[in-house]
Amino acid sequence: METEEQSTHFDVPDANHSNHHLLTPAQLHTPNVTIHDDTDTMNLVDSVLGTPRANEQRTTTAAAPATASATASATVTAEDGNDMDEGELQIRTMEIPRWLSTNEVTKHLVGNGKGKALEQEYECTVVITGEGSGTKDPNAPGYHLPHLLVTMSGHDVRQLGRLRRALEDSLVDYIIKNTPEQEESVNPPPSLGRLLYVLGLSAANASPKTKDHTPDRTVLARSHFPIHLHTKRDEDGALVHTKKVWMNVLELPQDNSTSEYHGRFLASRSFMNYYRSHFHCRVDIYGVWGDGEEQLMCAPYVLITSDEKSNVDKCIQYVEHRIRDHEEKFGVSRQGGRRVLRGEKMES
Repeated sequence: METEEQSTHFDVPDANHSNHHLLTPAQLHTPNVTIHDDTDTMNLVDSVLGTPRANEQRTTTAAAPATASATASATVTAEDGNDMDEGELQIRTMEIPRWLSTNEVTKHLVGNGKGKALEQEYECTVVITGEGSGTKDPNAPGYHLPHLLVTMSGHDVRQLGRLRRALEDSLVDYIIKNTPEQEESVNPPPSLGRLLYVLGLSAANASPKTKDHTPDRTVLARSHFPIHLHTKRDEDGALVHTKKVWMNVLELPQDNSTSEYHGRFLASRSFMNYYRSHFHCRVDIYGVWGDGEEQLMCAPYVLITSDEKSNVDKCIQYVEHRIRDHEEKFGVSRQGGRRVLRGEKMES
């Protein structure tokens, strides 16, 4: 035990430590700064899960720190979209993480007439392929992928951006719908932060101005906290509030003999105070509190957020070294291996 310290066009199948004073998830809150949401004008992703593009190798080292003005790198302005010929067919893709790549999720996104309604509303076409799509055509782009791939095509990149946001909202709704309500009404579902990080990566990768496509970099994403940001809607069904924060995630180590994940050692009172006071970051640890209370859809993880990118980058390095120390002391490890930090080389 841890010590403290594929092509489917809506043919949807049936769904199938030495530290102490640990804090509970309800206690791990610091406020974040509101950033206005400009996703209406975003293009869609090329790759969000680290799947290399054609003729491109996956990068393995983190990018140089961005300045405060780098907020703009996560979105594409209307001028960016207007540079394209509106008469040309534009194709965008969005990858869905493996832990959400199921027949049930496909049906939630486009089943029961939802897909056709989206196509009509946004004047686009939507095709879902990959694992969990139910596609039967082996020649369809994305057929062999181990996760769902959403391919959207249309002549107006702004409409494609709005379609993307609608699909993101639908995925968020799926997480909320399939997670038991939290004891603290403001707490989000434990899996939501991981999803929002992936969606944030996809938004950043969508921008033609983005040069760094490192799969585990810090990105601007919708805040996971508090939950009402994702549930309170106006009469037209649009979200009433939006807030963005800089975000990154870390895997947690696991004991191979017991399959137990270690993460509570990161939640000592001294550590939590240090994250807030020194890095100005909110740190949430999910999947290590026992009794199946959290009911994660993804693997346990650490979520780090702040209103400044540099804060998150510094906090990531600090937490990563604490995890490495814990791994060496207790003989545990992470499935994906150590995080490659800036200035380090990936181990062969």
